[in-house]
Amino acid sequence: MYILGISAFYHDSGAVLLENDQIRAAAQEERFTRKKHDSAFPVNAIKYCLAHSGVGLQDVAAVAFTINHSSSLRGCWKPIMRLRPGTEVILSGYAGVDQGKLLLKNLIIEELGQIGGLNKKARNAIQLLFPEHHLSHAASAFFPSPFDEAAILTIDGVGEWATASICHGRDNQISILRELRFPHSLGLLYSAFTYYLGFKVNSGEYKLMGLAPYGNPDSPRVKIYVDLIRSHLVDIRTDGSIWLDQSYFDYATGLKMVKERKWQELFDLPRRSPEDELLAEHCDLALAIQKVTEEIVWNMAKKPKI
Repeated sequence: MYILGISAFYHDSGAVLLENDQIRAAAQEERFTRKKHDSAFPVNAIKYCLAHSGVGLQDVAAVAFTINHSSSLRGCWKPIMRLRPGTEVILSGYAGVDQGKLLLKNLIIEELGQIGGLNKKARNAIQLLFPEHHLSHAASAFFPSPFDEAAILTIDGVGEWATASICHGRDNQISILRELRFPHSLGLLYSAFTYYLGFKVNSGEYKLMGLAPYGNPDSPRVKIYVDLIRSHLVDIRTDGSIWLDQSYFDYATGLKMVKERKWQELFDLPRRSPEDELLAEHCDLALAIQKVTEEIVWNMAKKPKI
């Protein structure tokens, strides 16, 4: 049995083809289009996976998509509304719900039909699956691993509603034991610093990580930054979870990652523009959030007891 997995419409679109429990081919769309982090429907990646494996779409039993878009909007909408978002966010949210419910399935089927040359009846017969995003992350780590049983930790910006999860994998089953939910997110915290230090969100996080070693670990400024992050931005709790003070962030209620004036007052450092020179203060701030991030991940990793 062949299963086609697709990621699209957010960042780093790609495809993978499974035959039973074996990966036959996988590719990212950017490798063919030469567009970095290409988010378009992965036409070329899908064609490659099928051709490499010598099969057609008519041989595929099911197609799995990376996220349940309408569930994601529903899962995040209640906490967003409690934070009293601006009008632009509300309008874009309603538009997103409509797109998630009405257009996503039809769009996927239409794109697949054009790739495979399937008639309308065959296209409508395609089985579409929308597994939970963090469950997919867990599966991508556990099932190819050599382990029959494992604790699984996943962390990202946000899936449907979860931003981190602790799972238990055994044989061919994965159970979600605990979840951290939007808007409290280690991934979004890290992306907020990516943005504030002048890099592109969902693209430049590796630059933030690469900048951190240029900070001075012996500098009093690093300790000050760490203390400010811990006392104002994120509450690191004993159970491994975190709580972000949303009065400093704008990703849930506005159209930017952070409330820049509050961050500038907090760190006594304005947001760096992408064209600006990197200063010692920027390096020290990158080191500070790296230290806090590592502490949080370590706390999360210590918690699984299965």
